[in-house]
This record gives sequence, C-alpha cells and structure tokens, in this order.
Amino acid sequence: MQGRRSARPQNYLHDLVNPMKKLLVALACPALAAACGADPKPGAADSAAAVPDVQAETTTAADAAHSDTAAPPGCPFLWFQEKAPADPKRSKFALGLFHYNIEYVIGGLEYTKADGKKLVFLDKPSNQGWTDEKTQDYIIDQTLRPILEVFERHPTWGVDIELQGMAIEVMAQRHPKTLALLKKLVDNGQVELISFHWAAQFFLAFPREDLQRSLDVTKQIMADACLPLGPVVFNQEGQAGEGRQDLLVQGGWKVGVFPKNLWKYQHKGDDSNWWPLYSSEGGDLVVGPGGVDPAAGVQVAWHFFDDGELRAAPKTPNGPLNPYFAPEAAADPARIKEYEDQLIALEKDGWYLTRIGDYVRHLKAKGIAAKPAPPLLDGTWQAPSTNSVHKWMGSAGILAPGVEADNVVRTGNVVARTQVVALQRVLDAIAKDHPIKAKAWRAQLDALWRKLWRVQVSDCSGINPWPGEVWFGIEGNAAIGKDAEALREDILAAIGEPHAKIDLLSGTVAFGKAGPPDDTAEKPVDPPFGVTVTADRKAAFTWSSRGVPDQYRLTVQVSAADPATFYNSVTLTLPRFEEVIAYSPGLLESQVRTVPLSALQMSSGEVYLPLPNGLIGLGNGWYAIKVMTTVHLAVRVPEKDKTFEFIDLTAPVGAHHWEFLVVKATEKAALDLANRTNVSPVVYW
Repeated sequence: MQGRRSARPQNYLHDLVNPMKKLLVALACPALAAACGADPKPGAADSAAAVPDVQAETTTAADAAHSDTAAPPGCPFLWFQEKAPADPKRSKFALGLFHYNIEYVIGGLEYTKADGKKLVFLDKPSNQGWTDEKTQDYIIDQTLRPILEVFERHPTWGVDIELQGMAIEVMAQRHPKTLALLKKLVDNGQVELISFHWAAQFFLAFPREDLQRSLDVTKQIMADACLPLGPVVFNQEGQAGEGRQDLLVQGGWKVGVFPKNLWKYQHKGDDSNWWPLYSSEGGDLVVGPGGVDPAAGVQVAWHFFDDGELRAAPKTPNGPLNPYFAPEAAADPARIKEYEDQLIALEKDGWYLTRIGDYVRHLKAKGIAAKPAPPLLDGTWQAPSTNSVHKWMGSAGILAPGVEADNVVRTGNVVARTQVVALQRVLDAIAKDHPIKAKAWRAQLDALWRKLWRVQVSDCSGINPWPGEVWFGIEGNAAIGKDAEALREDILAAIGEPHAKIDLLSGTVAFGKAGPPDDTAEKPVDPPFGVTVTADRKAAFTWSSRGVPDQYRLTVQVSAADPATFYNSVTLTLPRFEEVIAYSPGLLESQVRTVPLSALQMSSGEVYLPLPNGLIGLGNGWYAIKVMTTVHLAVRVPEKDKTFEFIDLTAPVGAHHWEFLVVKATEKAALDLANRTNVSPVVYW
C-alpha cells in the first residue's frame, strides 16, 4: 500500500451480461460481427459452418527450450544484416505490413472466471472450449502460416511482419514448424521481423520502464530463436508518438512507422501529400500506408497495411472475419490466392516488392533527404473512429452499460505495476545478500512482470471488449496483487522485519518496525478556479489544501447509480488558460513537451492524450495531475473550447471517486510531483 490510501469501487461490473446487453448483442452482432470484438472493421453474421479443432504442431522439450540469459551459439547478431547493396535506380516500391496480435482475443472466446464460472463470447455453443491457448493456436495456424507460405513460394518478395515476443514463445512451444518457416524467410531477407513488446500492451498509458523491460525480454527471445530483428517499428493498435520514436531509436531500431490516420488527425492538411521520409527524435519516420509527394521522384504502393489475421480469413458482405469468429474462420484458399495474384500483378507491372527498412535504404541511396517531422502527439492508427486513445481510456463501445470498465481496468493496472516495481526495487537491493532465496524470488518476479504486461494489453478496455476480456484485466490485476503480497511476505520473513519503506525513484529500501505514516489531514479550501462535473447520477467535487502554497487536491465524488437507468457517464471539465498543450508523451514521462495549438490542424476538432504520468498543463503556471490509482482516463483537448476534459463513458454503477492534484508551480516542480505521485512513489510494506 502507498502512503495515501484510496477506497476502490466494489462490484466493478454487472456479473456477465444484463438483459439490455443481451438484446443489443443479438441485434447488433449479426450485422456488425467484428465490431463486437476488438477491431472496428465490420465482420459477418453468425454461420453454421465450423472449422475443426485447431491442432498445435508436435513439439519437443528441445523445441521449446531457450536460454534466459544469453543468445545461443550461431546467433552472432540481434539485428538483420543487409546482404545486397541498394539500387538507386529503383523508383517503384510495393510495401506491405502485417500486424499480428497473438492476444487478439485476450483470454480466449471462453473465459473462466476466478470463481469458476465460464463466460462464452456471445453465448454461442460453437465458442465453447475456445480457450486462450486454442485461440492463439488458431491465429498461428490459420492466419499467420498461410501468409508466410505465400512468401515462401516467391523468394524475391519482401514484406514486414509485426508480432509480439510472446507469439515467438507460443510458436517455439506449440508451432515449431511455423517458427522454422518464419526463420527461413527472415534469414532469406524476405520477412522484416518487427517486435516491439512482449505482449500487446497499451504502452502509451504506462511508464517507460514497463515497456523497456518488455523489450529486453523480447530481444532475448529473438536471440534465443536466432531471429534477427528488422530496423523498423510498428506496434499494437498503431500506437505512435514522440516518446515511442525516442525509445525505438535508443533501443537500436532506426525507422518508425507513423499511421497516416493519426497524422491526419493532427495535421489534416497533409493528407496524401507526405514526403517519403521524415526525421524524428534522431531516427527515421515513414507515414504508412501513405501517398507520396510526386516531387520525391518515387512511387509507393501499399498492398497490405492492417491486422494480419484478416487477410487469409473468409470474407463476408460485411468484411473479413476475425479471431472473434475463429470457429467459422478457417483460412480461405480463395482469399489467399487473391492476395498472391495481387502481388504477382504488381511485380509484373514493375513494382519492387520489398521491406520497409529496405525501402528506406533505397531512399537514402537515391539521395532523398528526410524532412523534419511536425509535432506528433500520442495516438493510435484509427484515430478518428476511436478518438485516438480515448477508446481504451474512457470511451464506450457498442455493448450495453455495465460491460466495459476502462477506468477500473487501467487504475487497477497502475496499482498492480506499483506493486511489481516495488518488488523489483527490493530484489535489486537485497539479492546479493540472499543468493539462494533470490533465485526463486527472481523467477516469481519475472512471472509477475509477464502477468502485468498481459493485463496492460489494449483489449481489456477497448475497442469493443466482451465481458471475458474485461474480467481478464480486472481479475488479472487482482491476481498480481495477491501474488505480489505473498512474495512480499516471504521477503519480509527472510529479512526478519515486519515493514519496509521503498523509494521507487532512488531504489533505496529501509526495513524496520515502523509501518506507513498516517495520512496527513487536508483542510477544505475555496477553489482557485472553476471546474464542472457532469454525470448520469449525483456527483460533486471538493477542494482541499495539501499544506503547501498553491497545491490542492481536487476530489470528484460520484454516487451509486440506478442500474436500470444509468449510462456510465462522468465528465470533469477543467479550464485551459493558454492555447498550448503541455504534457509528457507516452514513454517520455521524464520530459514536458509543449505544443502550440496553432501548430496543429485537428481533423476532428479534438485530440485525446493518455498522460502516462498524469500531467497536463492548464496554462499560466497551473498544472493538473490525475492521481492514477483513482483515475486513469485520456484527456480531451478540444480545438475551440478553452477546456480540458476527462470523460468516462464506462463508469461503474457503484459509488467511486477521482483525485487530481492541482498546482501552480514551475514546469520542473510539476513534472517531479507528477512522477513522484504516479510513476515512482514511496511505497510502504
């Protein structure tokens, strides 16, 4: 627990589904099948067709084994090494990027709750037995392998394949033949392998350390499998921003892919007139799948830029099926041939089918210089339809009230990661003094990190999660807390002290007899400026002094709602005193970036930002900091209204509250307070 404790809302979700939700699903899902899952694209109606049970490939202990510490012999490099020089005469490039997500349906189509109750997606009998593992096997067998086989048949074609480190582990354990095929294509220079996280984390919403540790594990997995990484980065939900660009450059990658829809969301005047190469944060940036300014002297055709799971799946009048409909979505030979024929035609027409990294290499060989990128705010690849990050941090999907619980999931993530990071700091401090026990402790901590990355995934809170995915996040957070507590008690018993004080910033750990200090009483005060709260039930706010000049706590208290009438809506509106956005980008919480609104052209008249350390500048020296154990929603920045808004359309039916720190301070002081509050607090055991 931390120094200041906050009550957590109870009864986070209606258990399973209410009649209103059942009716809505029955009406909406046949016509909008994919929209009932995590992808905004339309899907197909229910079908009586079914595919046989997915059979994982036979594997042995040797297939699954891998070193936890170093790359095995025969894998001398982590990064792909180009073998042929670039040809500056080439000018027609055909590119494709397949984004795969082994956690497309997090927890599977049948999820078993902690109390043993089974939830089945859409209550369809055909989805029974489709566990997390079986759904993963479907993605490898029916959506990834057929695409790899297309490129195996054409050794001169290149393409980009993006997937998680976890997917490589799944293949090593259960699909060694597919892993061998992937390695063959990577070694042949056909597949540019992109892997920028171990799980499909919604990493823009969390501190840099979380993704950095995920990257470290992913790089080791690639080394163990002798799979060199390509220099390009694309990732889950197309998350991008200046912090992601900074981390990829610092991590050894060279080229970020910035989604065209996210670019247009911020700079609508640039539509289809992008330069082929930009510079950003010391690295290269490509807009994809973007049109290219003819003045550059090159042509680019994108033959695919989407969820890879969709390309080999059967197509319906509403679009291709996705893994939410895996029992009816075995790979369709006709669609695979259609794609293969498309690429054959491109090649015959003189297009060079290559990888994005190779394309950038050719641009440089042709002397095409990178242009500086404009300010690029955090966001996701379908920014207009999802309101960028808001879909995962407060916005509701099509399911009825009581299903989604974005703020509950994401604040739970914050609580869980604080527990895991505290254990990390303690083990870093004491491992050398307890060498025998530390080995077991490290193994438990490594497992906790992996559990944390999984509950941080996007699909626990959007785009349209079904109850199993939401419960995966909520129960996963609780399980991390339980496991962390057991490990904490074991460590305290070994030390022989009942309590500890852990500074997550400095890493110092002090064991002793004293427990956490009492909360300091805060006195109610008059507000320094006006704010408003609107909700579907009674809601109020209070201001209190933190005992420091110009430092306040703003508490929003929301009463319980009538389950029969509520619509999950709570909004806090704060004033904007200057026409700038001052915030810490995702993965760059050590900095404040200030962007004048005049530097943006918002296509939707608004942008939403994740605020991974909770900080947003209001202007005139004022800052608001969301206390992320109570509120972790995206902030809405409207182009015209001089406000900032925190909007939760997935609020729980029970009473709950949000807390913000509001301060008038220097930029550095506000940044330090935000990080001390949300990223690196002092934790007490």
